[in-house]
Amino acid sequence: MKKGFLTKIAYSNGLWIAGLLLLLFSVFGNMFYSFTDSQIVEIPAFAELYGLEIFGFQIDLLLKNPLFVHILRFLLLLGSALILQYISSEFRLIRVRSFFPFFLFCVFSATIIPAVPFDGSSIACFLFCWSCSRLFYALDGSVNHVVFDASALLTIASLFQSKIIYILVVFWLVMGILQVFSFKSFCASIFGMMSIYWIIGGVSFLMDDYHFIITYSQSLISFEFVDFNSFSPAEIAYTSFLGILMISAMISFWPRQNLDKLRTRNYLNSVLLLWLSLLTLWLFSGNDMGILLLLFSLSSLMAAHFFSLIDIRYSRALFILFIALSISVRYMLLD
Repeated sequence: MKKGFLTKIAYSNGLWIAGLLLLLFSVFGNMFYSFTDSQIVEIPAFAELYGLEIFGFQIDLLLKNPLFVHILRFLLLLGSALILQYISSEFRLIRVRSFFPFFLFCVFSATIIPAVPFDGSSIACFLFCWSCSRLFYALDGSVNHVVFDASALLTIASLFQSKIIYILVVFWLVMGILQVFSFKSFCASIFGMMSIYWIIGGVSFLMDDYHFIITYSQSLISFEFVDFNSFSPAEIAYTSFLGILMISAMISFWPRQNLDKLRTRNYLNSVLLLWLSLLTLWLFSGNDMGILLLLFSLSSLMAAHFFSLIDIRYSRALFILFIALSISVRYMLLD
């Protein structure tokens, strides 16, 4: 049987090069052509660093420097893409060798970069991907230690995107899917979360400044449903297409679960559960671009599974449309 082009490029080094160049040009293209100072907003988690001087140098000058924040964003998004590729390869999420996870996340992130403010979203995405990677290691022993790490990383990520702390509840469900949930592992996750909050609370007490804790608490209980009426026609088309792509990925996975090992099925079901929880958070976040970036991170794993294993005319057409629509939306956001 003749191989289609998706099968041919799935394990091609060209995906690494193309993804890296897309991310590089998108990040620094944004700096040269569409960047405005209003995109750099004060990050609440770094509030105490603004105005702080070290050896006569003001830290906030670095945090507000366009070149520095763009280099940092590029490195964090590149790191997120590499972690997603590592998760896919290390835990055998895809039965064949594929570099699609790296490439697809680069495309997703490059598409929405102009709309993502410099509010720590890239840091949150990197830490979230890292926490998922740590959680999946729970099957390889040292469950309590791994769960503690995953919980602590997720809590640190929530300092930049507060609502993702709710994902900790989903982590418990994932632990159940992976069959590692117990009273000890549950307590380990709580201690991982509380250790970060204890540090934040202690620093706030010593500095007699509770502004961050108040702002963080208020953002946790503020919800706003996405107003799709505010979407442009291109954004509606892109969102609808991604919905079709994700549904196609889920439909292609479920009937073929028997082809994967039990451990792989548990990992894939965990990714799907996390993706659905992030989708719910995004819907009730008022189209928060930071949460959308997190959603795209897991979307890249699901789409990669689909494009790597399903090489028919339908999947090829979806892939071509995905690239074309992503480029169109990227240039539309520049206007």
